[in-house]
Amino acid sequence: MIKTITTAASLFICLLNIGYAQQITSISPTEIIGGKGDVLTITGSGFGASRGSSFVSFYTEQSTYTDASTSNSFSYISWNDAEIKLQMPVAFSNKVKVVKDGNEIESADILKVMANLSYREVNPLVYNLLIDKNGAGGITWYVHPAFWDNLEIREAIAAVVKEFRCKTGVNYVIERLNDEVPLSLAEGIHIIAPDENLDVVGYNAKRWSSCILGSETFYYYKTQLLQFDTDVTWYYGTGQAPAGATKFRYVLFHEMGHSLGLGHVNEEGQSMYPTVNFSPSDNWSARDVITTAEETAIQHFVSLSQNFTFRACSINPLLAIGNCEDVYGEKADLAERLVVTELIVYPNPTFGVANIRAPIDQIGTSYTVYSSTGTEMLTGKITARETEVELQNLAAGMYFIQIGNNPKQTYRVMRR
Repeated sequence: MIKTITTAASLFICLLNIGYAQQITSISPTEIIGGKGDVLTITGSGFGASRGSSFVSFYTEQSTYTDASTSNSFSYISWNDAEIKLQMPVAFSNKVKVVKDGNEIESADILKVMANLSYREVNPLVYNLLIDKNGAGGITWYVHPAFWDNLEIREAIAAVVKEFRCKTGVNYVIERLNDEVPLSLAEGIHIIAPDENLDVVGYNAKRWSSCILGSETFYYYKTQLLQFDTDVTWYYGTGQAPAGATKFRYVLFHEMGHSLGLGHVNEEGQSMYPTVNFSPSDNWSARDVITTAEETAIQHFVSLSQNFTFRACSINPLLAIGNCEDVYGEKADLAERLVVTELIVYPNPTFGVANIRAPIDQIGTSYTVYSSTGTEMLTGKITARETEVELQNLAAGMYFIQIGNNPKQTYRVMRR
């Protein structure tokens, strides 16, 4: 009799433990785009009736899992003991973890993150968007003469731009860069150029800006610079690059992907894999088209850049394109485009002096520099097309330069 009671008690304890097992039984979908707002569903048991201090953790580019601070910033849609729904953040492919009371519950399956759409803020999703930069509803990429005047390189660039235009609808065109224009983000234009001082084969440099209207702050990419190392043995053709050479079109795929909001992924076969030449990328860099996941992510980004309703600081959305194969802009040089038509504050960050580049009708306009807490630090006037704002006597930190009042334009500047 005693033995029978003991067996029943053991069975009861065993059943109790099974009923409260902490486990992930499935993740859906198993392939996803990070940062786009797509919903990930995690099913299992033992997650808790509500989230409380629990969180979902994802593998990152830094080869670590997101910590509590980062994971708590994610957009959780619902949470109960058997199911969790949240918007998928930027992450790398790997197993998913649910962390409850310090205990990690790990999925058996791998979640494949096929593309990442970079954001400023994950909850709610806020992006740096593209805006009309050329007055025709699009963005002109000015190609350095060393590239433009080499027909093989120019055709490679045109083919890549056409691929992005036709697959994603982005309003990108190309024109020749004036020989005398310096390769600088301060020029306020988008440039594709060689660079002899790069430590990598290709690089995308960006400068973002913002405009404040009432309670809304709109963030956008003001200028970008795509640079390619001159020390590389480049192959400008299609298909597989010869042994020892790096395929220019594929590297341009990668850097232009960055220009359209894409971040890195660790899924082999994707253009946004962190390496772009040699192993393992040479296993898939022979292709001359972007992937389906990249196409989907960029289409979403382009749609956001075409449909925003913010209107201030001369900001207008991108327009839809007509003939996607028409990649060439209307002008052959920058002579007219270099006329200053909008305010530019640069460099950012600065080590002591910020410059305001202004159109003629803004000369005489007052500006005020505020600290990050809203304290007025100094005032002045725009006295010429280029006006220096002396920040040397201010402590390192974030400052706001407010220009004019009707409309008021505010620029963030980091003083280092």
